[in-house]
Amino acid sequence: MGRDIATAIYTEELFSTGHDAANRAAVAGVPAEELNLVGVALHGPKNGVDRVVKRARMHA
Repeated sequence: MGRDIATAIYTEELFSTGHDAANRAAVAGVPAEELNLVGVALHGPKNGVDRVVKRARMHA
């Protein structure tokens, strides 16, 4: 958090539609505790992101 790296989550519901407004509606229709987390996004300077994910293992 101290590296000013923006984060976002991807839920399964985001992949059920083809555009942003429908994505938001699909996610809003599911209680937070029932959202199916499928990914995490990081955005920031390459060296900062690299430090955050250093030694992270990708789940396949």
